[in-house]
Amino acid sequence: MSSSLPVTSEQDRELALRATQEFESRDYESCLATITKLAAARDHDLKVIHNQAVAAYYTSGLTKTDEFKRALTELHSKVCIC
Repeated sequence: MSSSLPVTSEQDRELALRATQEFESRDYESCLATITKLAAARDHDLKVIHNQAVAAYYTSGLTKTDEFKRALTELHSKVCIC
């Protein structure tokens, strides 16, 4: 196992599972609140940042497209070494 992989606590796993269940049951506001808690602990986790942007977009009723694009562009800039 590589030491560069982030350690995931049991609490983080539970929050991630809860966020998934909330998203799948279309409770987007609760999902966003849960992911926000997870993001506080895992602020460099790109998957969490991505999922937070998706949950925020769904919470807006898919209407805040410009904010969603901006969040994805910001995420891309963290990933891409272009």
